[in-house]
Amino acid sequence: MERVFSFCVAVGIAVGSCGASGDHPWASEVRFYDAGIGVTPGYDDPTAALGEPTRFTGEGIFPGAVTPFNSAWMETEIVSIGRGGSLIVAFDRPIVNDPLNPFGIDLLVFGNSFYFDDDFPHGRAGMLSADGGIIEVSQDGDEWRTIPNAAADGLHPTLGYRDLTDPFSPVRGMIETDFTKPVDPSFVATGLTFAEIVAGYDGSGGGTGVDIGLVGFDFILYVRISNPMDNPFTVEIDGFAIVRPVPGPAAALVLGAGVMVISRRRRGSR
Repeated sequence: MERVFSFCVAVGIAVGSCGASGDHPWASEVRFYDAGIGVTPGYDDPTAALGEPTRFTGEGIFPGAVTPFNSAWMETEIVSIGRGGSLIVAFDRPIVNDPLNPFGIDLLVFGNSFYFDDDFPHGRAGMLSADGGIIEVSQDGDEWRTIPNAAADGLHPTLGYRDLTDPFSPVRGMIETDFTKPVDPSFVATGLTFAEIVAGYDGSGGGTGVDIGLVGFDFILYVRISNPMDNPFTVEIDGFAIVRPVPGPAAALVLGAGVMVISRRRRGSR
């Protein structure tokens, strides 16, 4: 089944700019969706991949916080891509190859991969259940370049909260993770406890990291996820996020100067 969606994006955005105030970091529109072969009915709504990734799943049925042991699974939270299928999403501002992005990662792709619990229900990461999926990026929706060694529904499984001790918590946490912060690519969770994984994520919400510089792009506006015909699994996508750059020393000095100016103005107005 194939679905085509209309799309409009402003191309007059200055690449490298901070973006207008209030811009969100999530995918904003579906450009194209072909469910492919093998998708379970109900999991074929591509708009489930728009907006913020899922932090809490199963509401009203089997509620639980999203952790690397308990992934998002409801029809309204993820979209499936079967064999031979693909999904194209667009962003309302450019994803920039910014040298200030942590670990050189510019984009995060969130699936519903998870670790099997080798110490159920306490949480110790065993084998990773990941369904793969090819990630391609584009500036104009015509020329596509494949990100090497990156599975859309793979590392690192989503973590919704950073203050939970139960990997299968039936309640929400109080402190949310940052979906715009990537996990250190060198971090390996296999064999670690839930607490050690949370610490290793260091505040990140997980996701597969994408460095668009690897394919020679300075910026992109489109992302395509494809599932090869020879993949025995369906690929599930929960969301996308633009990575937030970490301010360098110069930016910190400018910010500090701005705060000082505001403070002086406030004092002078009294």
